[in-house]
This record gives sequence, structure tokens and C-alpha cells, in this order.
Amino acid sequence: MYGKICILLFVSCIYFAIADPVPFITKCKWDDTKCNKDSSQAVVGIFSAGLPEYNVEKSDPLQIDYVDASSPNMKLIVTDVVVTGLKNCEVKKMQRFEDSSKLIVKILCSTELKGKYDMKGQLFVIPIEGKGDLYANVPKIQINAEVDLNIKKGKDGKDRWLVKSWRHTFDLKDKSTVKFENLFPDNEFLRTSTNELIAQNGNDVIIEIGANLIKALVGKVVENIKKFFLAVPIEDLSL
Repeated sequence: MYGKICILLFVSCIYFAIADPVPFITKCKWDDTKCNKDSSQAVVGIFSAGLPEYNVEKSDPLQIDYVDASSPNMKLIVTDVVVTGLKNCEVKKMQRFEDSSKLIVKILCSTELKGKYDMKGQLFVIPIEGKGDLYANVPKIQINAEVDLNIKKGKDGKDRWLVKSWRHTFDLKDKSTVKFENLFPDNEFLRTSTNELIAQNGNDVIIEIGANLIKALVGKVVENIKKFFLAVPIEDLSL
């Protein structure tokens, strides 16, 4: 009996030693564009659900308590932000440089955002102000990101990717809907006319005043990627 237990333990140890340490990752060579894209796509839903064992927080829904999205012409504070839809994003491009110095990513998402806003300033050179509920439906937004990497050795002696810096742009590929509840609470005429303007120009509103909010949301996702890279050696992610 004791011998059987020892054999079972030995076999178990061998299994865990040879098993893929990150089973949902398909490792790819740096120049295998299709493999990198397909592997990244397969991970999107898993990653969005959160991976506590790798210090990755849930990102669908993605929650942010506070964002100062102000610009020179606009004071805009957004709170209690909840974004849904990231688990269904489509990876359009995933490129990794041979020296592991950079990632280039293009990802297309359909998202919905809810939150609270406090706003005062100018929109399209028109005065605007209000405080209340915020809603946005963005059926097609493409995020284009460049992520600069360094290589850092972990406590186990294995190399890991370290996110050094990142930058992004975004393109709106379809008509978006944006709603600010309680604009001009004391002026029904201004409230109605401004709501009509926003309803007709959802994409332009996002481009005009939403860039800092989108940057904060992308930054939240990048922070998760940074944590994942620090938790998993390069050898378990790449050929």
C-alpha cells in the first residue's frame, strides 16, 4: 500500500513538472503573426474574467472609482465608472519585436459605459454644464497601442517582461451614443438643445471630451497586463 502511494505521488510530481504552467497560453515565435494573434484572441475572455493567481483583476465589467477627464476647455470628473463588453473584444493585430522590446496591439471592442459625471466648460465652443448619470454605447472602438518592454529577472532567476511605457490612439468605427442626464437643470431650453446636439454627434463628443477617460480605461487594462507579465516567466509565454 505504501509503495503504491509513493508511486502515485511520484507520477503526480512528474505530471505537474511537465504540464504547461499557463495552460491557456499558446506559445508562439516572435515572427509568427497568425499564432500571436490567435493566441491573444483565445486569452481575451479568460483574461477579462480575472486571474487572481496571476494578480490580474477582473476587467469585464471594468470598474474605476474616479477619473479626472478634464481638458483645457472642460472640467469633467467621472466617478463610479462601469464598462462592459471587453470580454468580446476582437484582436486585429498582435506583433512582438524579435528583441522583446515592444508590442504593437490593435483590438476592436463593442462597449457600454455607465457612471456619474460632473461637468462644466465648453463643448464644440458651446457652454455646457451639469451633474448626474452618464451613459455611452460605443459599438465599435479600435484601440491601437504600443507597449515598450524591458526584461527583468525574477526571484526564481527567470526572465520576465516589464512594461516600461505605453501609448495609444483610438478610432471610432461606428456611430456611438452618449447621454448626460441633468444637463442645465435650471434651463429646459438649453438642456433640450444640448441633448439634441450630443445625440446627433456621439462620436464627435467622445473625441472632444472622452480621450482622457478612454486613456484611464486603457491604462487599467495595461496595469493588468503588467501584473501578468511579472507573474509569468517569458519562457512560459513565448517560444
